[in-house]
Order: sequence, then C-alpha cells, then structure tokens
Amino acid sequence: MNEAQFFAPWRVVAEFADDSRLTFDGFTEEQARAAMEAAQNEHGDIAWWDHVTDVNYSDGQYYKTLRQPPTVHVVDFSGYNGPLDENGFPVGLPNEISEYMKQQGEPPTVPKIIFKKNEPKGDNET
Repeated sequence: MNEAQFFAPWRVVAEFADDSRLTFDGFTEEQARAAMEAAQNEHGDIAWWDHVTDVNYSDGQYYKTLRQPPTVHVVDFSGYNGPLDENGFPVGLPNEISEYMKQQGEPPTVPKIIFKKNEPKGDNET
C-alpha cells in the first residue's frame, strides 16, 4: 500500500498534568500551539512545551531551504617558517583551500572560516 506521508512544517511537544507527552503539528506555529492548548481540556495544564526539530523541518523551515553552515578550515602553523601573503597565510594557501572545496563539489560561494593555530610572529613581534 502506498500512503503519502505528510510532514508538518511546525511541531511542538508538550507534557501535561496527567504526565502524557504529546506532539502537535500545524502549517503554522499558531496552529500547532492552538492544538496543544486545546489538549489541556483532556490532559490538564501544560507542564512544559518546546518546538520540535526533526529531519524534515526546523522551526517551520524545510531542511533543503536552510542555509548550510560555513566550511571551517584550521591552519596549523607549527614548524612553518615560509613566506606569508598579505593576509598572514602561507603563500597560495587560500587558493589551495578553494581548489580542495571545488574537488569536494562545493561552489565557491559557500562561506568559509579559516582559523590560524600557532600563528607565526611577525618580524616586529616577540
């Protein structure tokens, strides 16, 4: 039997005075909360409630439309004493990171964060 599955964009979970823990779905947050509040007639006062994030939605946003987190690269300068570019990275390193990301299928517009670990001191620093 082929049954269509429905994934509500909003889901809340609540625990009630009778110790029942139930989830409530809605096309909007207001619909989900209204269904939860209506359940108080049968289960008593709400002890606590929270939004539910599942594999399909996060706070009403479909997972495929959520922005991806930036790619994080850590550059360890331990033992490096070669030349640095104008941004303080080993010459050519940002290009190498971009090439690596292209090989992994990441478009060049994906945000990147680069952490410097054990950064070498400049000529004027001690």
